[in-house]
Amino acid sequence: MSSGNSGSAGGDAMVSGTDYNATGMVPCSMGSGQPTTNCNFGVKREGNGSGMVTITKSDGGTRTIFFKNGRATGYDQSQADRGAFRASKESDLYIIRIGDERYEIPEAVINGG
Repeated sequence: MSSGNSGSAGGDAMVSGTDYNATGMVPCSMGSGQPTTNCNFGVKREGNGSGMVTITKSDGGTRTIFFKNGRATGYDQSQADRGAFRASKESDLYIIRIGDERYEIPEAVINGG
C-alpha cells in the first residue's frame, strides 16, 4: 500500500498525483467460482472509519465501496447491478460481496496505518 507524504496539518497525506490518501492492491474475484486475483484500489479517508475505497476491476471498470464509522455501508450501485450488497468483518478484514463480486479489504485501508 502506498501512502502520500504531503498533506495538511492534522490531515491524512495524499498519494502524489492522485486524489487518494493511499493506493495499493486488494484480493478480489469477479464471479462465483472464479479464482481470487488482485485489484488496484485507491482510498479517500474521511476519518473515524469513514471513507470510500475505489477498486479497479479486471474489466477496467471501477467499483466504489462506502464506509461509515468502521462499517461497509454500500456501493456505487447502477441500474445494471443486480447483486445484493453483503458485508462482514473477520478480524481486521472486511469481506464485501456484491452479487458474484468479492473484495477483501484490510481495515488499515480505511483507517490508515
